[in-house]
Amino acid sequence: LKLGVDFTTLFDNTEYASMKGVDSGTLFGARLTPAVGVAWQERNTLMVGADLYQDFGHDKFLSKAKLQLYYAYNAPKVKLYAGIFPRSAMAGLRSPLFFDPSYSYYNNSISGVLARYEDIASPSYVEFAMDYTGMRSFDVREAFAIMSSGKHSFDVADGWLSYGYDFYMGHYAKDYNPDTVDGVVDNIVLTPYVEYKNYDLCRLGSSPITLYARLSYVQSLQRDRIMENVWEHPFGSELHISLGWHGLELSNRLYVGRGSLLTYYNRYGADVYHGMSLYRTDKGVYDAILLSYGGRFFNDTVGVKAGITMEYNGAAWGTRQWLQVDVRLGHDVSLKRKQVIE
Repeated sequence: LKLGVDFTTLFDNTEYASMKGVDSGTLFGARLTPAVGVAWQERNTLMVGADLYQDFGHDKFLSKAKLQLYYAYNAPKVKLYAGIFPRSAMAGLRSPLFFDPSYSYYNNSISGVLARYEDIASPSYVEFAMDYTGMRSFDVREAFAIMSSGKHSFDVADGWLSYGYDFYMGHYAKDYNPDTVDGVVDNIVLTPYVEYKNYDLCRLGSSPITLYARLSYVQSLQRDRIMENVWEHPFGSELHISLGWHGLELSNRLYVGRGSLLTYYNRYGADVYHGMSLYRTDKGVYDAILLSYGGRFFNDTVGVKAGITMEYNGAAWGTRQWLQVDVRLGHDVSLKRKQVIE
């Protein structure tokens, strides 16, 4: 018998007043995810749980509740998930271009399937996932995403040099309401990349300074079959560099390109685009400078993350401040009966 409970409280505040057409806002709430299930033959697990959300400042008991219900197969090289399972099961698509932290908070699960092959010795992996986010009805458009990622790494110069890719294809279709304009919106993003990690670049005191650098090419294909019905193809490159020391992180994420990566954001918003909204800039540049702290305590059961991000969309600067506290608890209970030998 498997018992577990996850807790997350998130404060996420954006100050974008100087950015024309960009809304500021504050997210402050808590999410509790209790789960129970069974495991058998070492590799199989069947779990049921719920994501329980409470937005602070609301009188309503439980702002939102979502089911988790999934089967998982966990072998040394093969991972399989089917049902409604935690988003954390996915290894790839970690860039905020794909999923904004606020979206991931309110959408903690993937509804569909995930398969991953990984070789720890290499190390390398490749995975595929499908997330069905909208079941077509009178007032809900059909929506789903097909995602894939892969990475292969080499041990070089006291660090790891890797190459890989992230792929996302979003499909946003019609509902059954006859008054809704008929059509489909396609959103495809491919980001091949190279990255370098060094966990002991040098030492400051007794703690190592870590280095992470990733250079990505971003190619997008987007089409609004409801309106223009022509393919838009914005593209660019993104460089992400991060230095870490004793839980502190200083990083810069710079995107330079042509065209808006979120071409139809003003029409469909987060219904189609789940990534950081500032990638919709048409100025050809997005820059984010981050200073943060993160650490885990009490035998890795409690985590704290806090930081401030200075963001530039090619025309003006804004800020984002955030604090997250999470608790991860899990316990296995044996259901085997004791044998009595007479």
